[in-house]
Amino acid sequence: MDLDERGKEQAARSLLKKTYKVTIIMLLVGQLQVCAVNEISVIKKFLEKHYYVSLLQFFISFLSIQLYVFFYHVIEKRALWKRILAGIWTFEVNTISIMKPAKSSPYLCFIISWVVTFLIMGVSVIYGNMAVKHRRGLFVSRHNIIRWSERLFVLTCFGIIVCSEMKRVTIEFPTLLIYSLMSNIFVVIFAASIRKPNFYHVGNVADHILIGQLYYLNFYALYMGIVWTLSSGFELANYDVSLATLFKKL
Repeated sequence: MDLDERGKEQAARSLLKKTYKVTIIMLLVGQLQVCAVNEISVIKKFLEKHYYVSLLQFFISFLSIQLYVFFYHVIEKRALWKRILAGIWTFEVNTISIMKPAKSSPYLCFIISWVVTFLIMGVSVIYGNMAVKHRRGLFVSRHNIIRWSERLFVLTCFGIIVCSEMKRVTIEFPTLLIYSLMSNIFVVIFAASIRKPNFYHVGNVADHILIGQLYYLNFYALYMGIVWTLSSGFELANYDVSLATLFKKL
């Protein structure tokens, strides 16, 4: 391996580490936000009466992620405050759109989903390392990773919004379970793909922010998918898993 290739490999590893930092920070902030919104009853009542607002949020979210990815090569050349503003806008719009704030979920579902999400992240890291080492695995090109990240997030977001209006939990539970499984599989594929040689545009200093943002969207979709799958599952089984009830049983 010559010095130029070794330098590119080291730069790619550095961008990979930064990608995970961006993803984890965004995921933790997003999880805190959804827990906070879960307690604001005024928002829930408003969205229950005005269903079109959730659809409007979805539409804005869809446009935002499409424009962010399409114009990222332009955004990364702008001033730092403009890049930060574009990143925060995309992050917040997409985070809010998939929260499903019209309904409440037991905190046990949030706790279980938090643990499972980071366990899956750990598994995906291990799988990605093994796949690259043996040069065999569920690899996808950079173009397809970006394209399917957008599509899967939008699909999951729309599915959660639709499921929030369902009156039959017997339909809601298997639908949300399918979305969660899809997100689970994709984050593992994502983890393997970003370790491929020449995946990152090493010349672009902020390339890890774009990939980290997309990786976050899919992990957040997985997190919210698990939350609402568990919530509907407990409702289907007629289990009371509120914190008050759990503390009484202890």
